[in-house]
Amino acid sequence: MMLLDRIDASHLYSLHVLLEERHVTRAARRLGITQSSMSHRLQRLRAALGDPLLARAGGSLLPTPRAEALAPRLAEALRALEAAVTPEAAFDPAACTQTLTLMMPDVLAPVLPHVLTAVGRAAPGMSLRVRPVSAELPHLLAAGPLTLALAPAHFVGGHTRSRLLGELRFAVAGRRGHPALRPRLTVARWLAHGHVVVHIGNERANAVADALTRRGLRRRVALEVPSFLAGLQVVARSDLLMNVPVPLVNEAAGALGLEVHPAPLALPRVRFAMLWHERFQHDAAHRWARDTAFAAVRPLLHERPRG
Repeated sequence: MMLLDRIDASHLYSLHVLLEERHVTRAARRLGITQSSMSHRLQRLRAALGDPLLARAGGSLLPTPRAEALAPRLAEALRALEAAVTPEAAFDPAACTQTLTLMMPDVLAPVLPHVLTAVGRAAPGMSLRVRPVSAELPHLLAAGPLTLALAPAHFVGGHTRSRLLGELRFAVAGRRGHPALRPRLTVARWLAHGHVVVHIGNERANAVADALTRRGLRRRVALEVPSFLAGLQVVARSDLLMNVPVPLVNEAAGALGLEVHPAPLALPRVRFAMLWHERFQHDAAHRWARDTAFAAVRPLLHERPRG
């Protein structure tokens, strides 16, 4: 058994005070305990250390050679312990040179300029790194140190904390002049053409497929891709159709010559959330990064009620 296993840490501080005061009553008063409690602690320390530690000389106590040798090292150890448990200084974003890692699907690429501007305004020395959402998301969030995810809310689980950003509303994109879009997109025309499907982080679940199944309908998935940009590129040069979140893809769709039309039936909305690991819940730098990114992203994903 280690010696420290037999000593209460508070008793070591009591010994430090005793060695400074060299008087049981004064030491007890300084610690806010009774004289008998102070005497009891001293007896426990003598037994644990195998040394009297303090000996009476007239009306005071004098340290033994063992106690004299112990005193400066004990004081240094207590200072180190105090420093270890003292709360960190307030986070100063202006002095921060850390890298903020955002894991997110490419469909959220339009939010990046807003996040970069918000971070750069207050923390010009902070860098931003973007990574795709993957099956390793929980592990990567836990590894940190300054890592967030902007992902579908179903990724929340285990020790992951989250904050809802909003919902993505989906429409249908097709190349300009696509026959299915004239005069208007119907369910029959929509399902008659092959679809492009995006899978985020290797997730196979698909809310649109589930909604169609509940209606007794089925679509033909002609292409599966890992990113919305890849899907849009194909749709622009084929007769395939693709469900896309609006208004996030409007700019990219316009640049590629795509038309975006309302879906012929109500499509499920996808909830997106900001995710982080609970071990960073109270970290000052992490909390600042979360609040800053959330304020920049939420207005772009959160639709206000109409009317």
